[in-house]
Amino acid sequence: MYSINAASSIRSNSDYNVSVSLHEGDRPSSFKIKLTGPEFEQEKDVQVQPSTTEIVNLKIPEILEGEYKITVQGVEGVNFKKTKGISYKKINTLYVFLQTDKATYKPGDLVRFRALFLDNNTRPAKLDHPIDLQIMDGDQNLLKHLKDIKIKNGVYSDSYQLTEFASLGNWELLIKNESENLQNKSFEVAKYVLPKFDVKIESPSDILIDDETIKVQVRSNYTYGKAVTGKAVILIESAHEYFYAEDRKRIFCEKTIDITGKTMVEFDMIKELNYVRNPENFHNPPLTIRASVEEELTGLKQETTQEITVHMNKFTVEGFEIPNTFHPENDTVIKVAVKKYDRTPVIDTKNPVTLIAESSSYKPSGDFMDVKILKFEGFLDDKGVASFTVKLPASEKATTSYSLKARYYDIENWVGHISQHEKKSGEFLDLVIETPKPIVYEDVNISLRSSKPLGSFVYHVVKNGEILKTERVNVTDTETSHNFTLKPTFSMMPYIKIVAFIYRNGDLNMKEANINFEKDLENKIEIETCEETKPGKEVELTLKTHENSFVGLLGVDQSVLILKQGNDLEVSNIFDQIQSNGYGGFRGGCFPPFSSSSIITITNADFSEKNQMRFPRSLAFGAPPIAYQLKSRGAVARAATNEVMMFDSMEEPAPTPQIRKEFPETWIWEDIETTESTTKIKRVVPDTMTSWVLTGFALNDDIGLGITKDPTKLKVFQPFFVSMNLPYAVKRGEVISVPVTIFNYMENEVTADVTLENEDDEFDFFEDEEDTKSISVLPEMGKNVVFKIRAKKVGQITLKVKAISPVAGDIVHQMLRVEAEGVTEHVNRAVLLNLSDKTEQQEKIDIDIPEDAVPDSEKVELSLVGDILGPTIRNLDQLVRIPYGCGEQNMVNFVPNILVLRYLGATNQLDEAIQNKAKKFLEIGYERQLSYKHRDGSYSAFGPSCTNCGSTWLTAYVARSFHQARPYTFIEMSIIESALDFLISTQQGNGSFKENGKLFDHRHASGEDKGVALTAFVLLAFLENKESLSKYEGALNKGLKFLADNIETINDLYAESISTYALSLAKHELAGKALALLENKATNDGDKKSWIIPKKMEDIKHKIWCWWPQTHDVEVTSYAFLSFSDQQSVGEMLPTIKWLISQRNSRGGFSSTQDTVVGLQALTKFAEKIGGGNAEMDIDFKDDQGASGTFNVCKDNSLVLQSHVLSNRTKIVDVLAKGKGSCLLQISYKFNLSSKDEKPSFTVKPSIKEQKGDLLIVNVVVNYISKESNMAVLEVSLPSGYIADKDAFEKLLLIERVKKVETKNEDTIVVIYFDSLTKADVSLDVCAMRTHQVEELKKSSVLIYDYYDNTKAAKEFYDMDSTIDSAKCAII
Repeated sequence: MYSINAASSIRSNSDYNVSVSLHEGDRPSSFKIKLTGPEFEQEKDVQVQPSTTEIVNLKIPEILEGEYKITVQGVEGVNFKKTKGISYKKINTLYVFLQTDKATYKPGDLVRFRALFLDNNTRPAKLDHPIDLQIMDGDQNLLKHLKDIKIKNGVYSDSYQLTEFASLGNWELLIKNESENLQNKSFEVAKYVLPKFDVKIESPSDILIDDETIKVQVRSNYTYGKAVTGKAVILIESAHEYFYAEDRKRIFCEKTIDITGKTMVEFDMIKELNYVRNPENFHNPPLTIRASVEEELTGLKQETTQEITVHMNKFTVEGFEIPNTFHPENDTVIKVAVKKYDRTPVIDTKNPVTLIAESSSYKPSGDFMDVKILKFEGFLDDKGVASFTVKLPASEKATTSYSLKARYYDIENWVGHISQHEKKSGEFLDLVIETPKPIVYEDVNISLRSSKPLGSFVYHVVKNGEILKTERVNVTDTETSHNFTLKPTFSMMPYIKIVAFIYRNGDLNMKEANINFEKDLENKIEIETCEETKPGKEVELTLKTHENSFVGLLGVDQSVLILKQGNDLEVSNIFDQIQSNGYGGFRGGCFPPFSSSSIITITNADFSEKNQMRFPRSLAFGAPPIAYQLKSRGAVARAATNEVMMFDSMEEPAPTPQIRKEFPETWIWEDIETTESTTKIKRVVPDTMTSWVLTGFALNDDIGLGITKDPTKLKVFQPFFVSMNLPYAVKRGEVISVPVTIFNYMENEVTADVTLENEDDEFDFFEDEEDTKSISVLPEMGKNVVFKIRAKKVGQITLKVKAISPVAGDIVHQMLRVEAEGVTEHVNRAVLLNLSDKTEQQEKIDIDIPEDAVPDSEKVELSLVGDILGPTIRNLDQLVRIPYGCGEQNMVNFVPNILVLRYLGATNQLDEAIQNKAKKFLEIGYERQLSYKHRDGSYSAFGPSCTNCGSTWLTAYVARSFHQARPYTFIEMSIIESALDFLISTQQGNGSFKENGKLFDHRHASGEDKGVALTAFVLLAFLENKESLSKYEGALNKGLKFLADNIETINDLYAESISTYALSLAKHELAGKALALLENKATNDGDKKSWIIPKKMEDIKHKIWCWWPQTHDVEVTSYAFLSFSDQQSVGEMLPTIKWLISQRNSRGGFSSTQDTVVGLQALTKFAEKIGGGNAEMDIDFKDDQGASGTFNVCKDNSLVLQSHVLSNRTKIVDVLAKGKGSCLLQISYKFNLSSKDEKPSFTVKPSIKEQKGDLLIVNVVVNYISKESNMAVLEVSLPSGYIADKDAFEKLLLIERVKKVETKNEDTIVVIYFDSLTKADVSLDVCAMRTHQVEELKKSSVLIYDYYDNTKAAKEFYDMDSTIDSAKCAII
């Protein structure tokens, strides 16, 4: 008799082991083992002596996917040939694991991440193919694609900057190679307030209905471990509505109770919850406990939930070890477990458990014969298990089976089924893992037990279908059990199977058992530090791991983990992914007879799977009782210790308090390469009162990965501290109540003097208010004190609060912004100092500040930079001052970066810092722009959520800009092509392009020019996209013909200038004629040259907006300059450049978005031509107030912005420049105006609609005086101490013409975008909530303006009642 065992699957580059046993015989036998498959064949011969086992090892090379077979042939001694299919299995050799510093981020946050690349032994993997990294936003737009990332020590570490307007939702990090996705990880982008305390429900997750009451304990602590005082609202409700019929009431009961750290409430299940036993439904509905805690001092709330199951019965009875078969001549052991409703074992040695065996006998024909009921009694052992050793009779004429039930008290359950054994031997095997908790590298004791003497047996160690080890064990003829040991290696993690075979009288019996190892990695890492420290102190971290390991450290505020977890590496995750590799789907259509052990058996013995016994070991009663598991929302790490720091002596003076000002969410994110087993580093802890959770991993070439088993917690705390929260800003002269909270966690009551210092005389105390107040704070409590002050200095003032007692103290400095009344206006006077053809240049610059400007609001600054693009480079993220919240305006944060990178590269001035800054803004702009994309590839100003169709003009703009950006950042080419395809779909038969959607600047596609301007603009997207030019050549030629046919009849200067540029770019035969026509329309004013669109004087007279350059004039002049740029010399270009420079704002941009983009394109073209950083100048200046100074410009500081603040009374500045080259000089000044526009273009009427408690509703009615405006923007400034109620924005978005609502200045200004306005009134209610008490409020402004025509605007103010009831101020 023989038996052959082999793996049921085959894989590339591995060992394929075959076990060949000869059980009976008087001479050796020879076998041939042959493997065949696609383009593969391998065979080996083996000779086996009687009663021995041999292992045949076949080395498998790289093989193809397909169907494989194993053929075993008896060559000598036995005569047979059998073939079985084996499956091809593709085994991963690379595993990727992703880690982020947090699970949830706010817009504007930095996302830090690491990718670990491991082999199946957790060592750093060897990479055979390039690896790419992609980042997808919440709308599944691809924002970043890094190709062939460079991996060091098996780790790639990087970060991604979210924009302030990042789309909310689940983002995704994706690691992939050229053929497949290797790993992905999601993280959430959401707007949130970081919780400063957590709430936990401590209640059993399983309860018995007969208990009649549900006891709920709620615990709430700050992240630094101290108890929260406030109100707890605890309610119980039905967890799932589907449990209820229409006539059944939903369970609900709510109780409110005081809490200081913890509290307990009880709910009566019958009287309060109406929860009764449901005899018709075995499962009564589960319940949800919801606990919300409101902090007493601030009103902040935190909530959690827990689901509980209500059980009808006190006990459950279930099968523990039930064999599949029995032999009527042998004893059969049946085990039954009795557990309580909470799954813990019942310990009861007095009351019996009854086993009920109900037999059914069937003749071979299938006819039923008879039924017998047998009963057996047993008692529970100390693990809650009753064992029954019984002989079950069987009919000689039929096959008998038994249905098994068990009863304990009045609880009776079905526990299993057993059938008559069909084998001759009637032998029963049991394979027991004796070691309670197997650990790798330590001996595991295993016992094989039989109902008959063993003689000999063979066992295999199997993992993932591979036979790792085979051994034949010979024992004496009298032994019925045998113990043997196995020393597991790490390659056997996290579990293996032991499969034992024994041959007896023609039968081959098999038994298998799992060995589950504790999931532990070979490498280890520990992080040690002190348990507690004070804010801002330096602490030492000790890292213990295997020498020469790469260590990745993470330290986050515990509040982050209260919010959401799932960002960090976990040991269980590592093993789950690697192990899933071994039990993935089989390929080739063949499944092994034992899917659990994944081996196949070829034998001439009597062997059938159905005759094997099964001993399920799902219940480990040797383990400690199952703990209650809280299913709470937002699981948290274990609470910090409640120890406090105390002074040794009450008589010693308190140490000088340290000022606290650093409050990050992530403290540590570091990569460290260790050389020793112990590494010490020192870091300064932030100032947040919290617990920092420290975790880490270590990766080593020899022993692989290690992860911290438990996080290390460092509590940052001082037992006495000050908390202060201020509004975003107040206006000069207003009275603010500064709320200060003193927390005392010392042993005794503390009396402290709380002082608001005013050593710089930046404010006055209100009426009889004193600067120092005495306050007594009980232990473990907090107490508020309020200072009323009137700010009298415009700008940032520092509020310095100190609380001093004989035993403790704290100082907090926070800045309060104090603004002048009215609305701020900005003016810039820019001059090009050009000494290319002369040695000196004099300039006299006037500063024109209106007489009615708000006193002390003026600020005047003189600045100079040696490169005309210097201000642009310096202010890439803030080139315009007006909001840019739509799809077109967003591009002002995108395109200038392309121009700067191109210019600095061409002039050899590009350094790494500027390059990184510009590329970061390109990534941000790209990410944000994709949120405005439609499915058809088009773009609209407010995205698909606001309109069904995209804009032709905007789509052309985006396609053109994205193509220009490709040399500098990742842009998906398919996104550009889908935009171009959309544009083609809008082309008309005459070659022109039709505006498909809503355009918010009417001049870009006015009906008066017959579509010429829009067609020219669209053609620019195709002309600059040379890679795809051949694909769209027909459409391009049709469009150019349309422009050529209309160039002589165009009556619109904007359309003419952009058409001339398009024809020039295409080198069209009529380009020269178009240039001549355009030149005739230029305006020459002294040494400046421009193209000005005619306007009526009444459009700009008496408007403050006359200080702003005219946006359309900038666009027209810029397109004209670009048209002439290839034909003109530098000298011929200068007059136009001087005019453009004179129109710029101080930040290097222009008034609006499109003029900024086109204007900078023109300036960049000029700067590339003259070269950058070529100035060698001394510039002397003197103002009419007696101030003077000198700027020096040279090659080394050409990009440095030099500035000098002048007196706010300055009216004239004289400048004298000497040297060579060119540079840019500008006078920038600002002031506030509190007057209304004399001739507004809009009507705006603000009023207070409702003021009740903390709620404020401001009603604003707006309209346009003329026919229809371009896109209009309304800015509603809220009174000091108020912030916008964002929950009310949904109602605003329902109003016709409102397309977007956002806020700025920390929610103190509400910005509302209209697609346009007409003479019809639009009424809006802007809701706000008071967060701080401010009295004697100044007027608040409401401003509305045409986004693309800055001559059209209106300004109004509204007032509030100066007496406002006091209200609780939020302190965060």
